[in-house]
Amino acid sequence: MPRKLVPMVLKPSVRPLKYYDIVGDLMINFLMNRRVAIIRQVNDTATLMTRIRHEDGSKLPIIINNKDELIRYVKAGGIDFMASVSTALSKGIDMVIIDVKGGKKVWMVDRGLELMDLIVTAVRTVFEYVGLMNNAVIFDGMNGFKVIASLSKDVDDNYMKPFVDLVSETVNRSLKSLDLFKAYGNDVIIGGNTMLKVKMYRVPLSLHWSTKLSAIPLARVYDFLTLYADPSNVIRRLETNRRLLEPLLNRNPVDKLIDTVNRWVNNDYSLVYYIKGIIRDRIKYGNIDAKLGIDRENLKT
Repeated sequence: MPRKLVPMVLKPSVRPLKYYDIVGDLMINFLMNRRVAIIRQVNDTATLMTRIRHEDGSKLPIIINNKDELIRYVKAGGIDFMASVSTALSKGIDMVIIDVKGGKKVWMVDRGLELMDLIVTAVRTVFEYVGLMNNAVIFDGMNGFKVIASLSKDVDDNYMKPFVDLVSETVNRSLKSLDLFKAYGNDVIIGGNTMLKVKMYRVPLSLHWSTKLSAIPLARVYDFLTLYADPSNVIRRLETNRRLLEPLLNRNPVDKLIDTVNRWVNNDYSLVYYIKGIIRDRIKYGNIDAKLGIDRENLKT
């Protein structure tokens, strides 16, 4: 990420200080005991901050453990808050994140959200198969969604890299026969860059530094409207957002995740076909919904 950034939208619909004062209590759940990166905006220029200078002159990682500390950074111009996928004292990952990022074509066509909904549903099905039952979908504030689950203990990158490959393989195999996926699937990226490369993710309800939209949780991608991510609406729907974020406060066991990854690494390809069957059973074609060609009930959380 460049050190200096130029936002597309200069000001959110709600003053940042007022906004974070309202949503800050919820955000702290995802900030505590983690390294934090902050994008600070002054006038029309935004700058990335990853360390802070302490009284003795040393530069140390930013850690925000309470709302008062969060508000202090907001007063100093903090607009966008990102947290590490690892705790401050660990190198392992305890926040599993799969990115589903749509290109311009997908966001412009009428059925783009339908396709994104199908892909996100397939990703969540893989999460549930490996025991990550407590998961949530978060709009990233820009052009995609993230499926997220927290773990009961940290897991090494060597497990998470093949897990990303497993998710991508099973989702693509499950949806490749769908006409909608054939038409626009190449414009959607299913990956793990946030978790494996960036290693930091936008904290739920944080504002995006460029769009000034909120990173909101969703019940269904198909029902998403950009209007819902406007900060003024996020405040009005705070209780709904709180309920949708509850799964992320419940940590998932890792045993089945590790066992499944080991099978995948050891070339147990029957695993892919088995998960594919589960995904296709969840996403049903034909006469259930003539327009969408999916079982809408099964796509609800």
